[in-house]
Amino acid sequence: MFMRLIVAAALIASGDALNVPVVGMSRRAAFAKATALIPLVPLAAFAEYKQASDAEVYARADAGKLNAARVVERAKAGKLIDGSSATCKELADIIAVDRSALQFEKDKLEAMPNDPAQKKVVEDAEKAIEGQINKLEVLGKSKSCAEPKEASDKEVYARADAGKINVAQVIERAKAGKLVDGSSATCSELGEIIAVDRKALQFEKDKLEAMPDDPAQKKVVDDAKNKIAGQIRKLNDLSYGCT
Repeated sequence: MFMRLIVAAALIASGDALNVPVVGMSRRAAFAKATALIPLVPLAAFAEYKQASDAEVYARADAGKLNAARVVERAKAGKLIDGSSATCKELADIIAVDRSALQFEKDKLEAMPNDPAQKKVVEDAEKAIEGQINKLEVLGKSKSCAEPKEASDKEVYARADAGKINVAQVIERAKAGKLVDGSSATCSELGEIIAVDRKALQFEKDKLEAMPDDPAQKKVVDDAKNKIAGQIRKLNDLSYGCT
């Protein structure tokens, strides 16, 4: 951390000399910009990063601009980030996008023609990304980053990352009292979960109107509806500040 502050200060102080527009830049963005100036800046300044290109990934994580396609390309090039200098928030966002990339490669393997050479490229990328996710999760624990309150929450976040949450699952989790805590979800995961929760809430409202007058059954549906409505309010509060 101390080295990071020294380098950031040096970059800001020398911004005019290096023609780097540092005013208004985030800390990560300044580091990412500086990677393009490696021939001009001593490599020792980037000693904190195992790879100079990691700074760009952290900057994109801070700006909410990570995407699965970049993960796949970095996996193919053997340039997945080291992660040791990432913040907890950056780790969470990177893991979320890595999971999307992993699912994409798995789906690609199922859909592609039987070309052994091409399949090997995809399989190798898939293995690299899966190993990266495991590595970053271990790093998160070593940094005491927040873990899901329930083990089952992790599965929901993974499904959110892959866009595979559905209304039926939300309703069943509501009935079982196992709606996600949400405190360790990324902004994108919160957005996905809230969107499906709203659909589930409307479904239960429609069901209440359509079902026969059976007090016992209506209570089950009404209870699930109230739990989902409460969940949406809670997740909306947690997502305050997300862009």
